[in-house]
Amino acid sequence: MVFRTLTSLMKLAAVLAVTAGLTACGGSGSSDYSYAYLQFYNASPNGSTVYMQDEDGDDLGSAQFGDTTSLISLDSGSTDLEFVRLDSDDEEVSLHEMTVKLKTGYKTLIVLSGDFDDPDWTEFQFKRESLDDHFRLFVTSVREDQSQYDFYMSENGDPFEAAYYLGTMTYGELNELEYWDPDDDSDDFDEDEYTIYITEPGETDVLLESTTLDFDYDTEYVLAVRDLSGALDDSDSMSVDAILNSTSVTNITDVDADAQYRIYNSTDYDVTVTFGGEDGVDDTVLTLSADELSDFSNISYGDYRITVESDDSDITSLNNKLVTLNQGESKAIMIDLAGSKFSANSFVESDLPQSYDKTVSFVNLSDDFDDIDFYLVRNDETIDTADYYKLNMEFEESGTLVLPEDYYEVIAVYEDDNDEQILLDRTELYGFTEDENYIVTLEPSADSTTGYEVNILY
Repeated sequence: MVFRTLTSLMKLAAVLAVTAGLTACGGSGSSDYSYAYLQFYNASPNGSTVYMQDEDGDDLGSAQFGDTTSLISLDSGSTDLEFVRLDSDDEEVSLHEMTVKLKTGYKTLIVLSGDFDDPDWTEFQFKRESLDDHFRLFVTSVREDQSQYDFYMSENGDPFEAAYYLGTMTYGELNELEYWDPDDDSDDFDEDEYTIYITEPGETDVLLESTTLDFDYDTEYVLAVRDLSGALDDSDSMSVDAILNSTSVTNITDVDADAQYRIYNSTDYDVTVTFGGEDGVDDTVLTLSADELSDFSNISYGDYRITVESDDSDITSLNNKLVTLNQGESKAIMIDLAGSKFSANSFVESDLPQSYDKTVSFVNLSDDFDDIDFYLVRNDETIDTADYYKLNMEFEESGTLVLPEDYYEVIAVYEDDNDEQILLDRTELYGFTEDENYIVTLEPSADSTTGYEVNILY
């Protein structure tokens, strides 16, 4: 099969809609493109949120790792761009400046990739076209080690043996792939369901196999193979981003990728946790002491039943609670008490880098309150002036904030029936400075003067 290499990239990428979870953002159908189009994609696995600004300092959008800005319509001509991040004082740190020549009817995609301390900034540009019941397909590699891969595609979930070799995913290039069965009226891909496969160059061992993907928009699809980061950081693993004309990027994981989990026992009791559910596979059993957080454990993806037991006869066991672990997903499972019965909740942990920005998950593990407020207060702030907070957290509810690396005092309060704020607990100034996924909990505590305690886990 023949492919065309562009040192220019993407088109009106509407979306990848997948039979297993891709989201659609709408396609192009217009025959006229009267503007120039600009988008930024952040593929640096150890960086921070990056902001794109024009020559006047106006904000053109921001992107975290594995994400893009929205598609921006601009007039043609040369435009000076600056890319910045925010430091712990919310001051801008300049990362890169560049001039791009925007052209009417063309899309320009700026890609940040590689090590964030010495990254690559790549500009791709290509002319947009009107498509009818067909789509175009572009692929690239943005892995930090600059690896190259072979790209295969099969029809409607056919196995690798029936897949077509279409070209390479090459670092710093965008390869446009040619359809193996063009129509009389178009050489482009038919809208349909396909499966993609990725291998090492010239090899037949499949490194990544997708679920069945539904390419049902008449637009251009851009697939970028990238590293994993955050809780899923694994130098041997990869996933694929579908870059869209929105701030939402669809991530495609290997159909057989493992999941991982870690468990926190917030109770005062030693517990035994049992994972079961796979036919023909022995249950996984863990023993956790009071207030113990386990290490991450890898496990096959699937639906599991979880049982939590203790030797204390006054506490009722938790039996057969469903926990779903999807491919390439990392979950935290929090064990607590609802009255005198064990309970558990889970949430997906972030796959964002933790080098500069810190992802913090908050969980209310006290069944006494349904409206806990968490404030992260720096040394020159109060809860009234704090920039970061999570409000109205119900029992076993979780929520997430992304913070700049800094020192924060964590304060937990609730409002009583008279709208008075009641302090439940506060920490000393704590440095959120490690490359970790943090979890902040509010829990009952017999050792606290208020009866409750804020804990910071990682």
